[in-house]
Amino acid sequence: MKRGREVAELIFEIGCEELPAGFIEPALEQMKAAWQQRCEDARISFGEVRTFATPRRLVLIVDEIADKQSDLEEVRTGPPARAAYRDGAPTKAAEGFARGQGVAVEDLYLVETPKGEYVAARVFEEGLPTKELVPEILTSIIQGLHFPKSMRWAALRNTFARPVRWLLAMLDGELVSLEFAGVKSGKNTYGHRFSAPGEIEVRSVEHYEDKLAAADVMLSQQVRRSTIRAMLSVCAEQAGGVIIDDPALVDEVAFLVENVNAVLVTFSHDYLQLPDEVLISSMRSHQRYFAVAHPETGALLNSCVVIYNTPVRDADVVRAGNLRVLKARLEDAKFFWEQDLKTPLADRVEKLDDVVWLRELGTLHERSSRMSQLAATIAGQLGFDEHRIDTASRAAYLSKTDLLTDMVGEFPDLQGIIGRAYAVLNGEGDAVAQALLDQYLPRGADDDLPATDPGACVALAERLDALVGIFGVGKIPKSSADPYALRRAALGVLRILQGRAWNLSIRDLVSAAYGIYSEQGKQDAFVTEEDALVTQVTDFIRTRLKHSLANEFSTDVVDAVLAVSGDDVLSARDRVEALAQLRDEADFEPLAIGFKRVVNILRKQADAHYEIPETVDADLLEDLQERELLARYEEAKRHVEGALETRDWAAACKGLITLKAPIDAFFDHVMVMAEDENLRRNRLAILDQLRGLFMQVADISMIQTDR
Repeated sequence: MKRGREVAELIFEIGCEELPAGFIEPALEQMKAAWQQRCEDARISFGEVRTFATPRRLVLIVDEIADKQSDLEEVRTGPPARAAYRDGAPTKAAEGFARGQGVAVEDLYLVETPKGEYVAARVFEEGLPTKELVPEILTSIIQGLHFPKSMRWAALRNTFARPVRWLLAMLDGELVSLEFAGVKSGKNTYGHRFSAPGEIEVRSVEHYEDKLAAADVMLSQQVRRSTIRAMLSVCAEQAGGVIIDDPALVDEVAFLVENVNAVLVTFSHDYLQLPDEVLISSMRSHQRYFAVAHPETGALLNSCVVIYNTPVRDADVVRAGNLRVLKARLEDAKFFWEQDLKTPLADRVEKLDDVVWLRELGTLHERSSRMSQLAATIAGQLGFDEHRIDTASRAAYLSKTDLLTDMVGEFPDLQGIIGRAYAVLNGEGDAVAQALLDQYLPRGADDDLPATDPGACVALAERLDALVGIFGVGKIPKSSADPYALRRAALGVLRILQGRAWNLSIRDLVSAAYGIYSEQGKQDAFVTEEDALVTQVTDFIRTRLKHSLANEFSTDVVDAVLAVSGDDVLSARDRVEALAQLRDEADFEPLAIGFKRVVNILRKQADAHYEIPETVDADLLEDLQERELLARYEEAKRHVEGALETRDWAAACKGLITLKAPIDAFFDHVMVMAEDENLRRNRLAILDQLRGLFMQVADISMIQTDR
């Protein structure tokens, strides 16, 4: 691309009412991507693209923008020659094509293409000045921004996350004229809403950044983050502690303030009787306060840090105001705690009958009963002792009771955490208590796994019950919507099985969950018959396994393994890794090609309902190559099956490689479909034995080859 003279910079700022913190970073990503795409389409070269944001502004700054589009010179093809000319004269098709390209019909010429002879035109477009194109580009950017929720204001048709109050748009120091939502662009911005609210005239990027800094606005979100962390550390040291690491809260607060100021707040020791999680939630969820912990023990201290948007003129006044707010929250939490403890979790179970889980599937009481039975079943399949089976069953039975507590009603993010705390105080024992928390783990891809065996059983039961029940009533996830988070549930099942090294059949787990629904009579609400439903849910979980593995390995390798061992979650990754390594060996591709031939021959016989013997008759082996193949097959079988017993997947895969040469020789010298019926059946039996051996490892006929 030919570059024109480079201009210094573009500044584009959208000023608005305070944006929700979670809206900002996605909007910046959209702005940057939209600018890059629009300029690429418009043939405008540019340098570095930077984005900044505060709660009141979204900013795009671009350096080294070319002063004009690059010129365009290209050949464009039109209609076929036979349609463009008739008896040597141009047709309306030719005239229309010429007109569309801005050339004279006499300038058209013929070119040879793979599809035949076509009319062509050489087109030249001189690049336009960038300043003429930028208004449309910026307008399209602001119009194209999408937010989780948008709003209209006044009588306008435009939508945005919050009302737009000003637009700053400058190219090389000159105004870029545009309008959005009744606001015309200008060369002015605004400082901090409270400490420096005045209008600021902008001359350049450097001037813009300096003037905002002087007006108490930290433009860079990265600078605000690092400043927040530094101030948190200083305040925590004043309290004799350290800040509890909370990167997500730092990120959120960085988009709630335009300037960073910090104040240490100390509250009564009396509140430390509450669980740490309750205190943290009280501070974090409503006020965005940062909790402080003892540097060695990790126990919470009676202090927290407040990040302030405005300069702190009197720290005592700020501290007192925030303490009043925090004390009210902590008093509520203390009241809920004391009230909840008057009713043990076990006494809340029957009240779960008053809470509908899903209309078709009944109440939370019915669900916890199913989970209790399923958790015990899973524990039994694993060979756990009676105590651990009873623990899993009891924990599942109590699993949803903390949803009825006042504490969880006020702090929903504490479900499971509060259940664990109350269970200990109710005398349920540490194992049951931990399982009440474990049921929700993992919450996501990077979250912790259940800490105990009984807890993992409850967590599996929770997810399997949801998958079978919700699939059963026909509420299947769509590509664009998964309102019941069933994909996350399926991934949770996989992560738990892998994390605890439990070799359980997915299909058997799903079948067990269905059986318990059936015992409750809930299958009448299902829209799918048992076998089909079990297959549907099993395949759904296996698909998540496939997608997970396909992030690391070639899809055909993953498919080859899962085709024969989709139920073996524990070994799936190891099997795929072993096959992926085997694929790099020189003999693998010829082996895969040979095996595909085996599979294709046998598939044709199956389609024709041809009966193949289960064993090979050694007396019918006429050729050296078929005797050699059978002998090498027996050797490979012993090797492969021995490796499978020890779960040595690499050795199992390598055992198959030894069959490459005898398979090739067999097909080169032996007629499988011999005229003699007995010979034909016996040779097909050899191939069937081979297929069976390979299928214990992987269906390598699914591997992509060059032939």
